[in-house]
Amino acid sequence: MTYLAVVLMAGAVFTAVILYLALNQDDREKWIGFTFAVASAGGICLYGTANAHETTSILAAVFETVVDVGRMFAGINDVAVFEKMVGINSKWMILFWFVHFLAYYSLASAIIMAVAKGMLKRIRTWFLRINDVELIYGITDNSLAFGRNIAGNKRTSIVFVGTSAGGREAQINQMGGLLFTDSQALSPDSAFLRRLAVKRGKGKFRLCALSKNIDENLAYAVKMLAALKSIGVRPEQTEVVLLGHEEHNGEMLQAIGGNYGYGTVRVFDKAELLSRLLMQKYPICDAIDFDENGRATCDTNVLLIGFGRKGQELVEKIIINGQFEGSRFGIKIFDPSGRSTDGFFRTRFASLIENFDISFENHDGRSRELAQYLDENIDKLRYIAIAVGDDKTGREIAMNILEFMRGRGIKLPVYQCLSNSVARYELGKLVESHSLDDADILYGGEMDDLAKRLNHHYMGNRASAKKNWADCHYFDRMSSRASADYLAALLTKLGFDKGRELTDEALENLARSEHRRWCAFYYASGYTKMSLDDFKARGERLSEDGSIRMAKDADLKQHACLVPWEELDEISRIESFYTGKEVDYKQKDRDNVLVIKKLLED
Repeated sequence: MTYLAVVLMAGAVFTAVILYLALNQDDREKWIGFTFAVASAGGICLYGTANAHETTSILAAVFETVVDVGRMFAGINDVAVFEKMVGINSKWMILFWFVHFLAYYSLASAIIMAVAKGMLKRIRTWFLRINDVELIYGITDNSLAFGRNIAGNKRTSIVFVGTSAGGREAQINQMGGLLFTDSQALSPDSAFLRRLAVKRGKGKFRLCALSKNIDENLAYAVKMLAALKSIGVRPEQTEVVLLGHEEHNGEMLQAIGGNYGYGTVRVFDKAELLSRLLMQKYPICDAIDFDENGRATCDTNVLLIGFGRKGQELVEKIIINGQFEGSRFGIKIFDPSGRSTDGFFRTRFASLIENFDISFENHDGRSRELAQYLDENIDKLRYIAIAVGDDKTGREIAMNILEFMRGRGIKLPVYQCLSNSVARYELGKLVESHSLDDADILYGGEMDDLAKRLNHHYMGNRASAKKNWADCHYFDRMSSRASADYLAALLTKLGFDKGRELTDEALENLARSEHRRWCAFYYASGYTKMSLDDFKARGERLSEDGSIRMAKDADLKQHACLVPWEELDEISRIESFYTGKEVDYKQKDRDNVLVIKKLLED
């Protein structure tokens, strides 16, 4: 029997090792649980029957059975008591040894898992000493997807911090990450940074605060900043990616001047980022017809279904990116709750509503009213977008619209802003999608590459593009992004991105389009037109306060250039008179076109 026991135990250990390497942790834990349950049940049945056969005391048989089953997992068996009942050569002995094999296996697997997990964590912790550290705060499906996208960087150790792993520890292990859920990690201090081997002058430390609670993200980033400061980590060693409100959170975390902060700050609002992603991947200009000189030959009619947080953000981007010389813009918005949720939008964006054709329908995207609208207007529509807040409902609406168009012989794409990605649906084609979990979008700032270069061009200093962008205020960043996104898409659509020369007429049309885009951006930012009297009054004050920007009052959010293209010459003439400098606002629009064209060609 000794030989048989050795063979069985060796087989159990060998099988456990093989399965440990072959299966992921979730499968291993489930398999161990299964084998433990089967072995326990089998042991109780086998020993319970045998002990009951040998004793006259039921209570004694019960306790003896419990002891025998426990000893079974320690590699000890009482084969004699079972042989007395069934016989030495009985086929039931196969079942006896199979149950013991499962017990040996579950014990061996549990030991191997415990030892291996501990060793693996120690090894990964040691690598913190030589790698850059990527700390991801918040354990969600999205943050895990983000972690997987950056896991291929061999010089970076990934650390997750959260109140609970929520059953996702196996996924973190598979990407080679570490998990901390203790109070010190959740409220970081200098001791926690020492655990991460973060030191002054050593490597890079990047914090990605991606939990669903944006207030917790900011609070964690602030605590981490204080910890970094306490051990003297230089700002240029640090970066932060924060899910929050850029306008409110970005500058307070940035190292600017003498203020200690993160060297690089990327704060993003998911709704804003999704709408930008949609406009970059599927720009409105791609749905518009133009002549050879860049003048639109059709109107820009847009249908938007959904007016929640994402829908409202998308309205801004659609209006800004839907302005073209020669085209009239109009957008129809369907949302059953629109009238009860648009109060702040109407207040904040009163200039948009006043200056653009925006109409609302208080109906669902599956309503008969929408079907009737499509029946009457489908031939005029150029762009259809859905942002209803629920991914499943949005897909249903998209499929319904596609089927409607199939009956009309129309192949217009339908776009959807989902919870974490954008998608394109079209008859006869596979669904296309682009996710925010792409590390180049959040971590690398890929979406801002052209905007950074545009901003760097206009700064005209010796600092790097990265430094100029880091020091850039929120509004200036948004302005650069809006211009870069719009003109890059338009020039690419018209073929001017690869060396094709701009004629004077084409440049003029594109400059007119850029001015319309600029006006839409300022209206979307809450600006209104400055009167000529106020404009001239600011000119009179220039002799007393040379810091005044004559055409722009940032406090009152007024700008003198919010006028039709034809009136820009008068604005330029007045400002030139008061400043004594040559001002040509039309030329600034032309310059924007030429700069983006050059950047695209480089």
